[in-house]
Amino acid sequence: MISAEEYLYYTDRALDGMVRIVTELGDERAGCRPLPGANSPFALLTHCLGVVEYWAGTLVAGRPSQRDRDAEFTAEGRVGDLVARVARVRAQFADDVRAAEPHAALRGTPPAGYQGPDRVATQGAALQHVFEELAQHHGQMEILRDCIAPVRGDETARLRAGHGVKWGVTAPDTIGAWVADMDLGVSPAIRDRLLEVVHREDFGYPYWRGEDPVVAAFEDWMRRRHGWDPRPGRTRIFTDLLQILQVVVEHTTAPGDGVAVHVPAYPPFLASIARAGRRVVPLPMLDDGTRWTFDTEGLRRRLAGCRLLVLVNPHNPTGRVFDRAELEALAGVAEELDLVVLADEVHADLTYRPHRHIPFASLDPAVAARTVTMTSATKAFNLAALRLAVAHVGPRRLRASLDAQPLDLYGTPSILGRVATVAAWRESAGWLEQTRALLRANRDAVAARLPHHPPEATYLSWIRWGGTDPAGHLERTAKVRLSAGAEFAEGTAVDTGGFVRLNFATGPDVLADLLDRLTGAR
Repeated sequence: MISAEEYLYYTDRALDGMVRIVTELGDERAGCRPLPGANSPFALLTHCLGVVEYWAGTLVAGRPSQRDRDAEFTAEGRVGDLVARVARVRAQFADDVRAAEPHAALRGTPPAGYQGPDRVATQGAALQHVFEELAQHHGQMEILRDCIAPVRGDETARLRAGHGVKWGVTAPDTIGAWVADMDLGVSPAIRDRLLEVVHREDFGYPYWRGEDPVVAAFEDWMRRRHGWDPRPGRTRIFTDLLQILQVVVEHTTAPGDGVAVHVPAYPPFLASIARAGRRVVPLPMLDDGTRWTFDTEGLRRRLAGCRLLVLVNPHNPTGRVFDRAELEALAGVAEELDLVVLADEVHADLTYRPHRHIPFASLDPAVAARTVTMTSATKAFNLAALRLAVAHVGPRRLRASLDAQPLDLYGTPSILGRVATVAAWRESAGWLEQTRALLRANRDAVAARLPHHPPEATYLSWIRWGGTDPAGHLERTAKVRLSAGAEFAEGTAVDTGGFVRLNFATGPDVLADLLDRLTGAR
């Protein structure tokens, strides 16, 4: 018979392994059941604590207990609370093991419904059963963990093997940190819902019973997340934000009209406005020494002659989250000049505390009546390839103009895009919180080594590097591909040539390598 300390060494190893698994998975993924009929890691660890408390605490130590064995296998909750319970149970368990008399009889009889070996008649046998349960379920949890969060090995090899442009066009010896999507995968709920469609081979022409599920999911998410109640009947579904921009430009402006946008700006927006024959009217972002802002006093003069204001908030690429005073200044001028406002709020769910995103349409009913709010789950939930965006159309004349268009003119997103978007907004809030925590840590790591104004939202850093083509220079010398600053002001008089945009939505190992390369090139 081994000693009590030797026994506790092995049971501690099993408990440590299980705690490590649920901690690594986090609140949302620890509760996942990745296989038909399988338990979740959270439930298995809860069951193991029930085993310890009953078999060691009641049958060995003689303490009364109330146990609902069936409920253990459906347990849900916060990982932090479960880990704290493990610590309490483990401390009592150690005392019980040290006080046990291995050859003495049990202090009770297990109920007939409890599963366990038939030959458990002594305290030593009961403790052996406890170890058997811990070892068995630790092994099961390792299998569940590998199904829920498979080990990917070399992350860059996985990323280069896919179809994403960020890594697909980047040289093998170069790190891709340019295009604004994440290297971090998707939530378990999104993956599960997509796999359900695949397993059903559900690729026929789309049909939805009742209302479009994306519309209801969008409206509920806005209410819960941002305190804005979208008006019913005003939401339209498109394939992406750029399509919405192009549609709104064509329906609210004429060739030669001015379209205002904060610059630096997302390059495809600038190019789309110019290709439509409209004038890009830049609202320059200004560095006030502490953050990026813009001149609210000169807005009326700058916006004279415009018919449309494109408001990107949170702002790409600077990462500013505009405050209420800034938004109200824009709203006042839009009212005075009778502008339609296209509010691109796709980065709203990536806002870092203490900053808070304020939907432009939530300012007041009059503002909402002239605002088209466009957003998508693609940015915060990493779904760019699934091509679905939402527009909440406030202006009555624009709604009528869109409704008069041929039904199929703008196409429709796929079943997969809809299923993934609904899973994002309905089932993936926990995953989003964990992802934002990682992104915040990455943001702070970048700021610690590359001086700039850290973004208040997004996973993008706008960094003044210097030189005429710093992105090209860094790709050649540091082997890191960044977005070239000049592209974010193309066709305007704003000079952003000395800047680069860095995407830090990647794993810690890739980020550390990236920062080492960039700081070495300073």
